[in-house]
Amino acid sequence: MEEHKGIWKWVVPPVKMHGAFDDHDPIGLVAGKLIPADCAFNWTDPDNHNLYCFTSATSLVYFLNSPQTYLPEAEKNWQALRGKPGKAR
Repeated sequence: MEEHKGIWKWVVPPVKMHGAFDDHDPIGLVAGKLIPADCAFNWTDPDNHNLYCFTSATSLVYFLNSPQTYLPEAEKNWQALRGKPGKAR
């Protein structure tokens, strides 16, 4: 079935979810890039209840290996990419 080839993805939520970093992928931010995500792949931080959106399951799994390492770097680069103090790497 030709129409079923390709990468499968979780169902996009029926209502717009509002994630941290204006729905940009935290792993993209760690790399210094703004990569918008649709929140089909997401994670809620159990400590502060922030929702983070990812562009792929691979990005989410990679992030979950060490969220405490990636979040400060993503935050720093987010501020820099938005033109606030801080320098993206």
